[in-house]
Amino acid sequence: MLCRRCTPGALQRPPFKAPVTQSRTYIGRFRRFKNNRVDELRLKCLGADKLSSEWILLNRGKVKVYAPGYESSQKWLTDFRQIDQWNFEQGFRLTHIDATDTEVTDTGFRHLRNIIYLQEASFSDCIHITDAALPNLISSSEAGSLKSLDLSGTKITPDSLDVLTQLTSLKVLDLRNCKELASYKDIVLETLKSELINCKVIM
Repeated sequence: MLCRRCTPGALQRPPFKAPVTQSRTYIGRFRRFKNNRVDELRLKCLGADKLSSEWILLNRGKVKVYAPGYESSQKWLTDFRQIDQWNFEQGFRLTHIDATDTEVTDTGFRHLRNIIYLQEASFSDCIHITDAALPNLISSSEAGSLKSLDLSGTKITPDSLDVLTQLTSLKVLDLRNCKELASYKDIVLETLKSELINCKVIM
């Protein structure tokens, strides 16, 4: 039985109303913190795939999921209320993420630590993503599932190469418009192509 915090509708709380004197900047930071924090209790109750899907959807991204008896596994979901918790307690798998131009952060990436069925993920133009987010993708690569990763327009630096070269299951890696990599393009390409021999690296 799911606990009260994990039942349907648990996320449907009244929107946060900041005092008029507070700036939009503060409100934006609060929203990012709220939508990217990892609720360890709900993680234990629902599992990493389910909570990761909610994380992406709360940040206005899209996901594709697989669950036994679920006929719409090829359709993009855009609302966490589309995921019926009482149907997907067993065998729920997060397979695709499209978080393009959303407010996902390094902290939120901790949702993905134990995800092993993720096949494709796009975090293009997510300006709050840095090198610190990337180690959380290693589990998906080690499981052999992660084939396509789009990090274009993020704030990753050459220091990320240590982690990127561990994502050996990748077939496509998009690093376009990463300003911190621009000055090191030749080195980055040479390193990645030598380590990820079956991957197409785009810069």
